Amino acid sequence: MGDPDQSLAGQASSGDREALTALYRQHKGPLLGFLIRTLGEKPLAEDVFQEVWMKVITGIGRFDNTRGTFRAWLFRVGANAAVDRIRWEGLRRGPELDRPIDDGEGGATRVIDLVPSREPGPDREGDSTFLGQAMDRALQKLPPFQRAAILLRNQQGMSMEEIAETLGVPQGTVKSMLHRGARTLRRSLASWKRS
Repeated sequence: MGDPDQSLAGQASSGDREALTALYRQHKGPLLGFLIRTLGEKPLAEDVFQEVWMKVITGIGRFDNTRGTFRAWLFRVGANAAVDRIRWEGLRRGPELDRPIDDGEGGATRVIDLVPSREPGPDREGDSTFLGQAMDRALQKLPPFQRAAILLRNQQGMSMEEIAETLGVPQGTVKSMLHRGARTLRRSLASWKRS
């Protein structure tokens, strides 16, 4: 399957502002959503989004469609910018609780399903808050690229091949990151059940 953005990216790299605008409009929502879930804060994600598009504007001439799709290149720029910001600011956040997590072996489960339910009661009114805090702590254990792999698979619906291309790693590494990420979340959230 070819790159549906190939023509627009070629035109944009030749200085066509309308083509660049079309690429921006087409990818703004998915890229911004990815950054919001990766970084956990909309204002921060919007800042990083602007940085990413400045890099795209200045670097579109270096995009080589023989090495991959524009979408994968764009999300690689986005993932790298997000990881840089995570490292710089020490943020460790992740996906929503009801997002499915792909375990890299053809299975998927919602993050919320990794935590066994508890009987509701008046003393459990704040459980969703506690679960959110437990999820934040669990996600802190995931390395930034592992979190990015999970988000690219489950939020953006990218294939293993696209994630590998986006993150610049072999497909086997992507599968391993997804599997290990899901396992780390399960282990971390198991302690929430016991508390």
